[in-house]
Amino acid sequence: MPGYYYALLAKKKEELQRLTACQSSLQGKQSEFNTNEPKCLEPELTAATWQGTHADKFDDIREAGIQTSYVDISGNQFSNVFSAISTKISELNAEIASIEQTIANILAEQERQRQAKAN
Repeated sequence: MPGYYYALLAKKKEELQRLTACQSSLQGKQSEFNTNEPKCLEPELTAATWQGTHADKFDDIREAGIQTSYVDISGNQFSNVFSAISTKISELNAEIASIEQTIANILAEQERQRQAKAN
């Protein structure tokens, strides 16, 4: 009977390990993402490179379209993902504790039954 719970426990611990590794990897990606944000506005447009109405419109697109979206991803969207992962990690920790308690209860009951048979 406890074999099922041991297998379930191993599965939940593996899921927890994978989520923890994913969270760590995403933190590195977020840092890399934040580091690369200035590249949204490169190359800088000057009178020597490109100027005029089209250059102004191009700059507006980079600032209002690309950079704004980039900031949203690096801030809000990463935060939402981290929140979802943290919630799932908490749920898995609770499930693991419950499964461990179930295993302990089953083993205690088996021990009581074994002792009752011995007496």
